[in-house]
Amino acid sequence: MTATGRHSKNGRKHSSQQEGSKTLPLAVAAARTEAPSAAPPPDASGSFLEQDEPDAAPEHKRPVRVKSRAASWRIRELAERTAALEPRRLLRRLADQVAAGSRSIKGIAAIEATMGECLDEAAVAGTAGGRWLVCEGATWALAWLARTKRAGVAAGGLLERLVREARSAQEALRSRDCSSAQFVVALARLFCDLEACRSLESDAAHALDSEINRLVTAEGMVVLSGSQEVVERVAEWAAVREVALATGNEPVWGTAAEERFEGACGMALRLLGDAGRGLTRCGPLPATATAAVLAAAEGATSKLLRRTAERHLQVDDSSTRTKSVKKLLPRAIHCADAHVAVIRTGWGSGSLRVLLEYRTAVPRLEIAAGDRLLAQGDWTFGIEMDGHRVEVEGPWKVACFESDSKATYLEISAPLPGGMQLERQVVVLPRDRIVLLADSITASEGALEPRRPQEIVLEATVPLVDLQMDRADESREILARDTAPRLTALPLALPEWCSSRGAGELSVAAEGLRLRQQGQGGRIFAPVWLDVDSYRMGSQLTWRQLSVADSRMNLARHEAVGFRVQVGLEQWLLYRALDTVRNRTVLGCNLACHFLIGRIGRQGQVSRLMEIG
Repeated sequence: MTATGRHSKNGRKHSSQQEGSKTLPLAVAAARTEAPSAAPPPDASGSFLEQDEPDAAPEHKRPVRVKSRAASWRIRELAERTAALEPRRLLRRLADQVAAGSRSIKGIAAIEATMGECLDEAAVAGTAGGRWLVCEGATWALAWLARTKRAGVAAGGLLERLVREARSAQEALRSRDCSSAQFVVALARLFCDLEACRSLESDAAHALDSEINRLVTAEGMVVLSGSQEVVERVAEWAAVREVALATGNEPVWGTAAEERFEGACGMALRLLGDAGRGLTRCGPLPATATAAVLAAAEGATSKLLRRTAERHLQVDDSSTRTKSVKKLLPRAIHCADAHVAVIRTGWGSGSLRVLLEYRTAVPRLEIAAGDRLLAQGDWTFGIEMDGHRVEVEGPWKVACFESDSKATYLEISAPLPGGMQLERQVVVLPRDRIVLLADSITASEGALEPRRPQEIVLEATVPLVDLQMDRADESREILARDTAPRLTALPLALPEWCSSRGAGELSVAAEGLRLRQQGQGGRIFAPVWLDVDSYRMGSQLTWRQLSVADSRMNLARHEAVGFRVQVGLEQWLLYRALDTVRNRTVLGCNLACHFLIGRIGRQGQVSRLMEIG
């Protein structure tokens, strides 16, 4: 096959090869050895774009047409996702050169030279330096040159180097490392007319299908640690899927994996901050890092997923707030198989989000508001009973999960020695932007004769992230801030005033906020009230522990507790039973439940937000 020349408007003929070079050799030795027998290897006059015979390459395997605008856009997007400076600079230069669309021999040679520099950089950068992103950028540039018949004398050697890079990724793909899958799929699809390239896709497809089915539960929850890792992994899958659809209109993985991927997109949406951006300890990620996730969600089969993705990208203003909001994804979700729960206050700008993972002995907690990560890390605890350190003796189990428009309540429990148990509660009030974190030690259900300790010391740490924490001069509340006030923490079971003697302390530690509390009688309830509403910060506040009555007798703190919290003109009531549920009274409110949280109205009436029997 000989190269086809092109004519310009003035009639002069231009060729992508210099005179004397004639036509490009195939350059990929594997294409000669692995091509099917029906397609004999090309001779010295064959182009590196030589296609297999029609019987060997089905119609749906024909390469797609690549335009300069699409190729340069892809390369520039890869540059924005590259963390290392030199690969990013090279990809941006390559994107500019492809966008210019040169037809001259000099311009084409410059593009091929930049591609060569990209591959040289990929050889030394490693996976952490964006090796596969750089290789994919070169693949898009070479595909544009090839499909527009502009390939120069170096194109065959560049394709050979790309194939070698893809083959070096095969072993990693077989060992469950899918970081190179997007590059391999792009090369296999863009040059699917070559057997040496087309055959590369099977390993990438199998690795992706296996990974999605392994890491995503049937409910769509991704079994990875931390929101950043979850969002980044789903974004990788979404980017591969986007490339596959753009280069062949065929999914990479099977139907079962596609359903789970759609569910994983739903979890990723729940973990995003304002404007659909991922959050890290250093701030929000660039929009390009999650663009593929939002695009996949907007094109999903689920209407709820599509609407939620669109809502993420909307800007809150007076016009959008007055419009009726169609049904979106549930703002709170829990999966027992994945041992994870995600709770949001809503989908608009500034929404509050809580993530709790309890797969390990120490649960992991994240709290984010808007585009700011407030807490991230291990929600540690320490327990002493009668002077002896004790640890949990079994896995965490969900004791209760309830959620509605007013509140969400999650309680997990783990066994302790002597028939006791540790319970951890997370309560979120969407309207009030309140997060309650509480630890309780009670007798395990079904324990015949629990050994109740006389004295308990309980410590718990809320892992706040890079916030300046200031304690009030005369009271025990702590204000956390960075460039602006972020949250106020109240230790409800301790006296408000520092002058009052209390059985514990809320202090600032290197890991975050640390609550240490002592209790008598074999049971204890240690809550931390986190107010994340910026409009209330700076208002006068107070809290009191209330008397709980049973048959006209005041109960001890190891039997049941009640609290009143007031910030400005707003007030809340909190109640927790630590022994048997009975008919009791607190602040004039009659109760027969295990837990209650409610708002206190102007006339003293209690509006019950969440009641757990």
